[in-house]
Amino acid sequence: MTQIIVRARAVDMLGRQQIAGIPTAIHELFKNAHDAYAENVEVDYFQQNKILILRDNGYGMTRQDVESRWLTLGTESRINYNKKLLGKDEWRGPKALASRAIMGEKGIGRLAIAVISPITLLMTRAVREDGLHNLVVALVHWGLFEQPGIDISAINIPVEEYDGGYVLNNSDITVLVDKVEKNIDDLKNEIDLDEYNNLKQQLSGYKKINPDAIDKMLREKDDDSLSLRDGGYGTHFILLPVAPELDDDIEGGTDKEASKLERSLLGFSNLMLDSKPVIKTEFRIHRAGEVEELIGGKIFFENSDFDRTDQFFEGEFNEYGQFVGVVSIYGKKREFIYNWVDGKGRQSKCGAFSFKYGYVQGVAHESRLTPDEWTNMSRKTDRIGGLYIYKNGIRVLPYGNSDVDWLDIEKRRTQSFRDWFFSYRRGFGYVAITQENNETLSEKAGREGFRENQAYRDFRSILIGLFRQLAIEFFRKSGAQTDDFNEIKDLYKKQNELLKKQKAKVENRRKDFQSELDDFFELYNKNHFEDEVLKIDSYCSIALQQLEFNVDISDFGKVLRDIEREVNDKYKKLNSQLTIVQPRGLALTNRLKNDWFSYEDISSKIREDLINKSMASSLEKIAELSRQRIPLSERRNNAIADIQNESDKIIKDIMAIRRSAATALKTMTNSVNEVIKSEFSRARVDVELIIDEFVKKSAQRPSEIELIRNDINGKINALYNNELVNFSSIKSQLDSLIDDIKSKDTYDDKFAAIEARNQILEEQIEFYSEFAQMGMSVGILQHEFESSIKGIRSAMVRFKPWADKNAPLSPIYMDLRVHIERLDGYLKALDPLGRRMHRQTIELSGSEIIRVVKIVFTEQLDKHKIVLEISHAFRDFTVKCKSSAIIGAFINIVDNAIYWLSHRVSGDRIIYFDADIDGFLLSNNGPGIEDRYRDRIFNFGETLKEGGRGMGLAITKQTLKNEGFDISLIKAGIDVNPVFKIHPVLDKEI
Repeated sequence: MTQIIVRARAVDMLGRQQIAGIPTAIHELFKNAHDAYAENVEVDYFQQNKILILRDNGYGMTRQDVESRWLTLGTESRINYNKKLLGKDEWRGPKALASRAIMGEKGIGRLAIAVISPITLLMTRAVREDGLHNLVVALVHWGLFEQPGIDISAINIPVEEYDGGYVLNNSDITVLVDKVEKNIDDLKNEIDLDEYNNLKQQLSGYKKINPDAIDKMLREKDDDSLSLRDGGYGTHFILLPVAPELDDDIEGGTDKEASKLERSLLGFSNLMLDSKPVIKTEFRIHRAGEVEELIGGKIFFENSDFDRTDQFFEGEFNEYGQFVGVVSIYGKKREFIYNWVDGKGRQSKCGAFSFKYGYVQGVAHESRLTPDEWTNMSRKTDRIGGLYIYKNGIRVLPYGNSDVDWLDIEKRRTQSFRDWFFSYRRGFGYVAITQENNETLSEKAGREGFRENQAYRDFRSILIGLFRQLAIEFFRKSGAQTDDFNEIKDLYKKQNELLKKQKAKVENRRKDFQSELDDFFELYNKNHFEDEVLKIDSYCSIALQQLEFNVDISDFGKVLRDIEREVNDKYKKLNSQLTIVQPRGLALTNRLKNDWFSYEDISSKIREDLINKSMASSLEKIAELSRQRIPLSERRNNAIADIQNESDKIIKDIMAIRRSAATALKTMTNSVNEVIKSEFSRARVDVELIIDEFVKKSAQRPSEIELIRNDINGKINALYNNELVNFSSIKSQLDSLIDDIKSKDTYDDKFAAIEARNQILEEQIEFYSEFAQMGMSVGILQHEFESSIKGIRSAMVRFKPWADKNAPLSPIYMDLRVHIERLDGYLKALDPLGRRMHRQTIELSGSEIIRVVKIVFTEQLDKHKIVLEISHAFRDFTVKCKSSAIIGAFINIVDNAIYWLSHRVSGDRIIYFDADIDGFLLSNNGPGIEDRYRDRIFNFGETLKEGGRGMGLAITKQTLKNEGFDISLIKAGIDVNPVFKIHPVLDKEI
């Protein structure tokens, strides 16, 4: 008889060619660790070396297990294994963990490892009831199984066994590699020459592998070590060279889209059900000395996330496809039952299962979540939202992936928006199945989902029907239970529209107020108030001189009063230009607050030090002349007349305001009366229509009169309740208004308090949002920088001895060091963890600062024809500091000076470097900085540059503060050359 001959390529076809990709293969290895009762399974990928190490602390394999199970295809050891366990005790490792359903039953999942790398080093140590077993090691070159024409029996796989808690070293690996090489050499005549060379080249990388060194390194990085050393047990794989596709799978993610690796490995255990996973999984990538965790932490959904949803659904499906559970619409819960209509009363082929799903509204103003919660949940659902499937607590791929809409939610939404409320990316949740209840839902060999048998079709049909019924019943306008959704959604929508209107109104008031402040500062910068005071003073002096020499004595008193009145009017007009009234009930933005505080400070100085003094001087001149030429009685009468005229004017203005208030009251009264009449008329019409409806229906169906009467009574009661709410609301608002007027607590004041708080929160959200984005960018920069700096620092350590012995190299070495430390100084200022390189305190002179500035800015200075003027005092001044802090500050200020000087149309462009007794001084002859910005330019986000971010000076100030220094703008003004001072803080030890 003839027997079937199995070629080696069958292994490749059953393994590598069956698996969708590397993430799926790693998922399979995670499942194997789960089946071995591991509590942890971790992957460490060394990207630069293309080495992937997977370790678990399961109960491991003996030599017999490796040879008769791991190296045997289609093993029967797990077929019907879960059935055999029912009602039986089993050994579940030394910690006697809770019983687990076995995920693998086909005996070929382990072959998926060939997708990751062409060569696998297996190291496993078993623990059994009789104790710890020996370390078993195997080296498999999967590339041999890809070669055509080779029988599977021709491939030899070396398997070695080691006593005790031994960990392999490089020489042990070399022995295994030599055996595989011999096998390749024996098959040389049956392998294509290029393939032969490629197999040998791939294998050569293992000659450099030292598992002992790898184990020690990973033990240092991980407190809960998975080491096989001493009393450790479990299974380890060392894989290299890793296929280049893994880098693409890792790097393919964005803010809106998870990477392929994340989509496949996140949520391996069902954290949406239990915060403590069945098995903890981790994937770490090592690059340039840094370690990044890709699937750990709180990246995936947790059970608590369901509390941060707008709509929530949870329940159980029985064997007939009937759903019994709870529906929560905007937090309002109600019981709900759905019957599987397409099943027509028959039992489903898929069996009973449970369901839990949360949904977040697509726009923030329709959500009950806070803005922060909505933003965070939206980001999460955008990246990893979907409906996942878990079998006995372990995820089934590819369900839940953003590119696997297995219930056609988006397709149905597009085709019938009116009847299909849900969007795939706005929701998240899971369907929980079990091996016991859902054995007919079986996975494909390639782990690309369930086989599309009748059980899976019933499964989909049941869930699609549920989503359809939920959409129709709870979210369609005319749905049977849509009241909660429509009412709350409409309420949120109405509130949002009111807020928009109010915000537009407030923004217009803010705009007008800002315009007033800007006009004031424009006048101030033009020296308008000083010029006007001089004009008034000049007018007064000239008018008094002319009066004294050219006016008859009979007209003297009248003309003097006219001069006094004219002078008062001019000062009053000038004061009115100086005076700005903050609008009552207007919440100010940070910029407006800062401008208002600056205005109050500047206007107070102008009024007290300029206008009031000048006015007092002018009036004293008039009074002195009056005392000399006009009798006391006449002066008294004139004063009384002036006061009477002023009081008459004030009374007249108050009466005008009173008339406006009375007109507004009349308008309001008429409007309220009109609304009440209109509302009452409409209610009467509605009542008459209801009565007419009763008369007609009772005549048409007299036998149903009681039923009709009950229906009509219900409508009348609904009408009454609606009108009661409307009229009560009007009365409540009027009562509140009356109370506010009596207590002089205006609506504007109350609203301003709320608006002010809201404004603060909005600005905080905006700031923190931008700051977070910036922080992420800085984090990326810092990550790359710190990764690179380690290599640079190592190179500099080797370079220093050469620099010490070779004088021309010494300044080059110092320049490199200064620039590296300056970059680090900037980055650490934005680093919330405060990571930093340790730098020594040095003595830094002005001459050294100038040297660095010239190196950095030579090209820009030449381009814009900017001259540096450096005093001897600057060159000689020295401070003790961390050089990067001071030099970084100078580079920032010089960079700003170059920016402003480059916009200077004509004239010399100069940057001045000077020093006083306690600090450095830096100035330029570019545009001045207004007084109001003297302190504000150091605030984070404050900028005068077009398109600036307001970061540089804020970071500089914070960096200097950290090092015991400070920076301030000591000279400011629109026509004043700005002067910055950098100096030690005397009360802090430097």
